[in-house]
Amino acid sequence: MFLSIGVVILDDIVLPDGQTRMSVLGGGATHAAMGMRLWEDQVGLLVILGESFPLDLKAQLAQTFAPSGLLSQPYPTLRAWQVFDRDGTRHEVFRVDPRWVRRSVPLPEDWPSDFHQVQGVHLHCAPEDVPRWASFLRSQGDVVLLWEPWDPFCVPQNREQFAAYLAWVDIVSPNLGEARALTGQYEPREVMAALFALGAKIVALRMGEQGSLVGKSRGEVLAIPAITPGQIVDVTGAGNAYCGGFVVGWARYHDLYRAGLMGAISASMALEQLGAVYDWQSARPQAHKLLEEYLASS
Repeated sequence: MFLSIGVVILDDIVLPDGQTRMSVLGGGATHAAMGMRLWEDQVGLLVILGESFPLDLKAQLAQTFAPSGLLSQPYPTLRAWQVFDRDGTRHEVFRVDPRWVRRSVPLPEDWPSDFHQVQGVHLHCAPEDVPRWASFLRSQGDVVLLWEPWDPFCVPQNREQFAAYLAWVDIVSPNLGEARALTGQYEPREVMAALFALGAKIVALRMGEQGSLVGKSRGEVLAIPAITPGQIVDVTGAGNAYCGGFVVGWARYHDLYRAGLMGAISASMALEQLGAVYDWQSARPQAHKLLEEYLASS
């Protein structure tokens, strides 16, 4: 089983031409779980749904992921405007107090009793909860733990704390902008070197259209190409989907190049969809075909 821990957000999307798409399933954990679902049958999404969360969307999540991970609390449903510029830049504006985001991430005491034999986890939680979650997950067995840090945390003044949290996780996957802000470096390979100097064991540095760089501490850094989708429909969540695909790939194969390709394909599939949840059964054969083609050509 693979698992994504974090939040579900209802996205109200404003496209560059002014068109809108309201109440679209989103949130980093949801997109990451779909990145896993493309490759894996047993996937859990451990999230808290607010009191006004639409029942039809909850049913859609329950059909796609292990339903016991869909927790309910009398919290406001997380909702945000996602406003896109013509160059693809996204502006996120929460429609509820952002402080509810942290409260809406489950804690280890919320762990469902039927979650067993978890092989890999995508963790998208408040930074200070990383050690708590990591300690709990290690107690469950041999789990590969990928931490996707929250953007506001990736600033120079948090560098020491960031380094401390790296000791708890197997993989860290910031995007290039976050990693540049945190390390003070600009060139991607220098950014990677700075993350390893802070104590990262494995880094999957997401760079959008430039693809990604993946590497192990004191090992080779590999360039993974971006997988061009047939048509870009919605760029929201592609990076989260990459993380989901990557953690499945690494936990299964311990091959950085294969894991990076699986992450890139998960991101590509996310770009072709509006919203986080889509018909993974139809997409999976295409994903496997793409993976084999790239592996054969390498």
